[in-house]
Amino acid sequence: MLFERALKRYSTKTIGPIDLIVERGEVMGLIGPNGSGKTTTIRLMLGLIKPSAGRVLLNGFSPFSKRVEALRGVGYSPELPNLPTFFTPRELLMLIAREIGLSAQNHEVEDALERVGLLEYSDTKISKLSKGMVQRLSVAQALLGNPHTLVLDEPLIGVDPIGADHLRALISDFASKGGTVVLSSHQLSEVESVCTSVTAFRKGRVLFSGKVSELVKSFLGVRTIKVDALGVNKSILERVSALEGVLHIEEDKSSLRIRVQADRDVRAKIARLLIEEGCELREIRYLDNALDELYRRAVLGESGLES
Repeated sequence: MLFERALKRYSTKTIGPIDLIVERGEVMGLIGPNGSGKTTTIRLMLGLIKPSAGRVLLNGFSPFSKRVEALRGVGYSPELPNLPTFFTPRELLMLIAREIGLSAQNHEVEDALERVGLLEYSDTKISKLSKGMVQRLSVAQALLGNPHTLVLDEPLIGVDPIGADHLRALISDFASKGGTVVLSSHQLSEVESVCTSVTAFRKGRVLFSGKVSELVKSFLGVRTIKVDALGVNKSILERVSALEGVLHIEEDKSSLRIRVQADRDVRAKIARLLIEEGCELREIRYLDNALDELYRRAVLGESGLES
């Protein structure tokens, strides 16, 4: 997937220019506030609108002029899908499966419903489903036909925590098998755990784009891990301090705040050490969200408030 100086001009604003490459097996997150350019980027990607300048290629073809070739093997789930409410999920997916010529229709439909966690609701009218369930059903239809690329516009909007866990696991599994995912979200914390790369938008402009690990290393430098554990003594603290990437430890009653190099995720090593020493580990997590912090710094830098 390639965006090369792609630009879309509207009467009141301009989105772009966008330079973007998404490799096979990558999970690219398009992040930023509502109206920042994420959905326009997806529409350009799918050939739903024509770029005013530059070019967009999907599968090596222009999705606007060579739509069939460009969109072959691509599944799409729109933001706030408008699905016919008089169908059940099974009926809707069976209809779609027949329309796209699937031979093993029952198997594919069952598999798609199971992957998004809706199998037990397969015979419930869509009108009876929650907003989050309808969103997950939209993702299920995108899975039909064994696509190699998924384009998901705000897939987690309105989805409850259990449903969100289903979708995150699905995205990770899809990418681990060589699939490519492009997803948008205005809630950065929702995508940090699944995205391998991000492109951040603000007011139609790209603030930054690249691999999450490289961006964190380049811009953050230091992150803080909170550890809530019982049974931690001075000897254990010394062992934690000696771990590669650990910079400083602060004690706060029953919890620890451990400052670490941002490009080294040492949470697993810390947890393993504490458990091996017989400590009761209750919680270990980053205090900050990496994408939130990256976005905040980029916005401040753009405003001249921070270099």
